Amino acid sequence: MPLVKAYDEVENPRIQRNLPNGHFAWRTDFIKRPEDKGMDTPMAFLAEGSANRVLRVHFHEVDQYQVMYNGSGSVGKHPVGPGAVHFSRAHTPYGPIAYSDKGLGFITLRAHRDPGAQYLPESREVLEKVANRTPWQVTAFPDFDIVPGEHGVAMKALEGLKGHDDGLAGFSVKMNAGAKAYAPDPSKGDGQYILVMKGGILHEGKLKKDLTIIWVGKNEGPFELLAGPDGLEGLILNFPVPGGGIPDEVKPVAADTDGELKTWQCILCAFVYDEAAGMPEEGIAPGTRWEDVPENFGCPDCSAKKADFEMIEF
Repeated sequence: MPLVKAYDEVENPRIQRNLPNGHFAWRTDFIKRPEDKGMDTPMAFLAEGSANRVLRVHFHEVDQYQVMYNGSGSVGKHPVGPGAVHFSRAHTPYGPIAYSDKGLGFITLRAHRDPGAQYLPESREVLEKVANRTPWQVTAFPDFDIVPGEHGVAMKALEGLKGHDDGLAGFSVKMNAGAKAYAPDPSKGDGQYILVMKGGILHEGKLKKDLTIIWVGKNEGPFELLAGPDGLEGLILNFPVPGGGIPDEVKPVAADTDGELKTWQCILCAFVYDEAAGMPEEGIAPGTRWEDVPENFGCPDCSAKKADFEMIEF
């Protein structure tokens, strides 16, 4: 049976934790991790932090989504604000997460139990021992300016989260008051979360308003959405089959700085630097060879050093 919980139904919301560096963190568990470590259950919580906090580069043992809910900041070198979606595969380092002077709150969503963050560089040896690791991540920015059609419903796939054959998918959705629709089928992947960010839904005769999180298991069929009197705006996020690969298969090759321009990949998180494209936003012009990239270059997704890149071919 799908799990449906609105913010005002959460027990003990916004539990505060005082951090050693003078910052504060708050956590609101929508789907709480059981104390029994043998139980594999989905996890969903809102994590909020005080202004200017920095959460160091880390990874998790399971695939996860993070949806920015309030405040602003950056994930790696990617600026993020409310609505932005970050997906990371299991054992993929990302960050740091930097909170702005307004703080930052994000919703973490997992299909399976995770023991907690593992930080770098302390846990790098753990990564190196993972067999067949397929690191990959993406930051997507949903379009909430979509206009509902004649049936009062609009849905749009998130760039970066479409075209995958392992079930990974994401959609922004907007519905007029009273409109009905079925969410995409979760059976092709590993389950699905539906987030109501604005407005509300009617479920089992009750109105769930504002932030509502819905978990739909992979065998539970498409979930029926019925928009409340203020309509509905939110996200639908499908998990991929565990252990899926990255969109394009790549393999390392011997270094060769002559001839055509090459591509280089971070061995920690799989970010790719393309010599042909460069990184103009970082002051690296198109056509810049890897050997000419500054030695203090840091991976924009996980802050790895230049030495942590290797040449690849597609």
